[in-house]
Amino acid sequence: MPLPSSTRPGRLPRAALLVLTAVVLVLLAVPAQAASQTATDADRPLPAPGAPWFGPQLDWETDSADDYQERLGSSAALYGQRVAYPLTPDSRFFLQRLVRQSAAQGAVPVLSLEPSLPLAELTEEHAAELAEELAGLHDELGTTYLLRFAPEMNGTWYPWGQQPDAYVAAFRRLAEVVHADSPSAAMVWSPVYGAGYPYGAAYGDVDPDREADVETLDTDGNRRLDAGDDPYGPFWPGPDAVDWVGLTLYHFGPDRGRIDNELDDPAAGGETGDVETSTGFETDVAPRAGAFRARLNEVYGYGTGGGRRPFYERFAERYDKPLLVDTGAVWLPDPEGDPELRIKRTWWRQVLRADTDWPLIGGILWVEERRREAEVRDRTVDWRATRTERLAEALLSDLEGEVDLGSVTPPAEATEVPDGDAPGPGADGAAPSPPLPATAVLPRPTANGLAAGAGALLVVLALAWLVGRRRPDWGYASADLAPSGRDARLDAARGLLLVGLVAAHVELLATTEGPVAHLMGALVGPEAFLVVAGVAVALQHESVAAHAGALAAASARWALAARYWVLTVLVALVVLGLSYLPGTAATAVTRWLPGAAGVDLYERSAPLLEYPPPWWAVRELFELRTIPWPLSMLGLIVVLSVLAPFVVAALRASLWWAVLPLSWTAYAAGVLWTPDWTTGTWETAYPPLLWQVVLVHAIVLTHHRHDLASLLTRPRVRLVAGSLLGLVAVAWSALTLTAAVGDAALADRLVELASGRELPAVRLLLVSLTSLTAWLLLTRCWRPLASTVARPLAEVGARGTTVLAGQVLLLVLLAAVVPGVPG
Repeated sequence: MPLPSSTRPGRLPRAALLVLTAVVLVLLAVPAQAASQTATDADRPLPAPGAPWFGPQLDWETDSADDYQERLGSSAALYGQRVAYPLTPDSRFFLQRLVRQSAAQGAVPVLSLEPSLPLAELTEEHAAELAEELAGLHDELGTTYLLRFAPEMNGTWYPWGQQPDAYVAAFRRLAEVVHADSPSAAMVWSPVYGAGYPYGAAYGDVDPDREADVETLDTDGNRRLDAGDDPYGPFWPGPDAVDWVGLTLYHFGPDRGRIDNELDDPAAGGETGDVETSTGFETDVAPRAGAFRARLNEVYGYGTGGGRRPFYERFAERYDKPLLVDTGAVWLPDPEGDPELRIKRTWWRQVLRADTDWPLIGGILWVEERRREAEVRDRTVDWRATRTERLAEALLSDLEGEVDLGSVTPPAEATEVPDGDAPGPGADGAAPSPPLPATAVLPRPTANGLAAGAGALLVVLALAWLVGRRRPDWGYASADLAPSGRDARLDAARGLLLVGLVAAHVELLATTEGPVAHLMGALVGPEAFLVVAGVAVALQHESVAAHAGALAAASARWALAARYWVLTVLVALVVLGLSYLPGTAATAVTRWLPGAAGVDLYERSAPLLEYPPPWWAVRELFELRTIPWPLSMLGLIVVLSVLAPFVVAALRASLWWAVLPLSWTAYAAGVLWTPDWTTGTWETAYPPLLWQVVLVHAIVLTHHRHDLASLLTRPRVRLVAGSLLGLVAVAWSALTLTAAVGDAALADRLVELASGRELPAVRLLLVSLTSLTAWLLLTRCWRPLASTVARPLAEVGARGTTVLAGQVLLLVLLAAVVPGVPG
C-alpha cells in the first residue's frame, strides 16, 4: 500500500527544512528590524538645548577641517560643503573628503545638495546611490549627517528656484529613500529669509523669463507673485519628510531697495524678470542692534507693510524641529566702511545669543569662504571669521559657553592624508599645536539681570548713605585692622570673591547658563579680583617699603608672583597624576565646557611623565598652557604682579599723569591688536593688555587714597562726588529697566557691551559702580558686617592660595561622586 504523499520518505525532511528555514528568517528579521530602529535613534543625535552645534562652510578645494581647527584653536561640531547631486566622481570625492575629515573631529557633515539636473529628473536611483554612499561611510566611521537638499529654493538665483511642486516632490522622494537606507542622515529643509520676496529684482537671477510655477506661488490669489504671497509655505515638504528646518540669514548691509519687485504672470501680460532692477546693498556697514532678532521675528526688510508670522513659529516650533541657521557677515577687502572685526563680531554675537529666546536653534553654519557675490555687484567678498588670528581669537572667545564645538560623535581615526605638507617639527622636535580656547569664568549678562543688578546697586548706595548719616559709629576705623596690620575689609572682599569663584566653577561643571554666571554678568565677575589685587599691591608695597625700602617691596611682590606660578605648576602636575587613576574625574578640570565640549587642555601632557620629559612639554607646562581651566586667571595675576612694582615706582615718583595715559594706550592697543605673548591658556582667557587697566586704576586710586580722602573732607567736593555717583547709578538703573521692560534693540546692545573678555564700556562701568558700592558698604556698615558675615569671609580671604589650590581638587571630587556631572 503506498504511503500518503505527506509521509513519503524524503518529503518530510524537505518540508521540515523549509519550515525551519522560514522560522529562522523571521527570527532574524525581527532583531534586524529592531536594530535598525535603534540605530536610527542613536545615529541621529540632537544638540542640547541652549548649546547649538557650530561650524563653518568651507571651500574644500583650498581649505580643510584640520586647517580650520588650527586657525580657530578648537574643533567644530559642523562642517558644511556644497555637493553636486546626483553624485559625480568629483562630488563623490569631495563628499568622502568632507566626511572623513569631519569624522576625525567627531563633527557632523552638512551636505548642501545642489541639483545638477531638473528637479523632475531626480530619481529614486539617484537617491539610493547617495544613501548607499552615506550608509557605507557611517558603517566605517560612525558619523551622522545633515542633508540640505536644494537650499534657498524659494529664491530666483538657483536653477531649482521657485518650482514648488517639483521641489516638494523631489525632496520627498529623496527623504523616503534616505530615511529607509541611511538612517544616520537627517533631511534639512532650508529656504532663504523672506524679505524681498518674490525677489523679482534679485541679484544673480537665473529665470528672467519667469517660467516659475506662478499659480502655486500665488498664495493670495491676485494672479501676481508679489510681496503679499507666502515665501515659505508652497515649498514645505511636510513634517514627515523633514527632520530639521533651516533658514539662510546673511548680513550684507542695508538694502537700498528694489524697483518693481513684483512678478506679474507673463501669461497675463506681465513683465519679465529682466526688467526689474535693484540698487544693491550698502556694504561694509556693521549690523544694527537687534538686526538678527528682527529677522527671526520676521519683521526685518519687509517695509511699511510689516512682516509675516515668523518662520520659527510656523515650522520649527509648530513641528518641534531643530533649526539650522546658515549665516555670515559680508566684508569687502577695502579700507572703506566699518572695520571688519566690528561688522563680523556684531553679527555673530547676535546670532550666538539668539538661542536664549529661540531654543530650537540647533545649529549655526558660518560661511567660511572668499567668493564673488552678485548682491554686491559681483565683487569678491570675504565671509571668513578666521581670516586673521585676531578675528579667530575674537570668534573663539565669543563661541565658548554659547555653542557646542563637538565632538558630536566619537572621533574616528583619520583615514586620509591631508592635502599639503604636514606641520614640520619645531626647534624642540615637537609639532606646533593650535592655540587653545579661552578658558575662564564666563559672566552671562541678560537684560533682566542687568536691570536687577542696577537696582540692587542703587539700593545699597542709598543704604550706605543713610547709615553714614544715622549711624556713623558703624563705620570702619583704624582700630579694626587685624593684628598683622591687614585691612579686614580687603580680606572680607577677597573671601567673598573666592566663595563666588568656587560657586561659579562648581556651576560650570554642569552649565554655562546658571544663576552665578548671570549674577556675575549683572554686577561684576573676575574683574573684581584685579580690583582687590590692585588695592592689596598698593597697601602692601607701601607697608614693606616703609620698613625695608622700595626694592624689598618690589622683591616681595615678585616672590608672591613666583609662589603663584609654582602653585599653578604643581596643581597642574597633581591633576595630571589624578587623570591616570581609575575612578577619578580629572577631565572635569582639564576639558573646558560642560559635556566635554571644546578642546582638551591636557591633550599634549602625556610626555611629561616620560624620563626625561621632552623640553617642549616642560615649556608648555611652565608657560601655563597645560593647566586646569579653574586656574586660568592665576596666569594673568602672575604677569601683572611682575609689572605692578614698576607702576608703584612711577607713582612714587609722582608720575600718575603718565601712568594712566599709558594704561589706556595699552588698552586701546589690546582692542585693536591682540598680541600673542605666550601660548598660555590664560592669555586667551584674559588678554593682559586689556585687563591691566583695572589693576592699574586700582593701584593708582589706592596709592593716592589719602589725597582723595582729604579732598572728600571738603563739603562741596563730597557733594559733587556723591551726586555724580548717585546720578550715574540712577541713570544706569533707568536705562537697564527700559531695556528689560520692552526695548529689545537696547537690550541687545547693553548685553553686547556687558559681555566678553575685551572689557567693553559697560563692563568697565559695572566694575567701577560695583567696586565703589562695595567700598562704601564695607566702610559705612563695617561693624554689623564684622559681627556676622565679614569675619568668616576675611578668614577665607586670608587663605586665598589654599582655596585656589583646593577648589581644583574639590571640582574633581564632585565630578566623580555627583551623578550627571560630566567628568
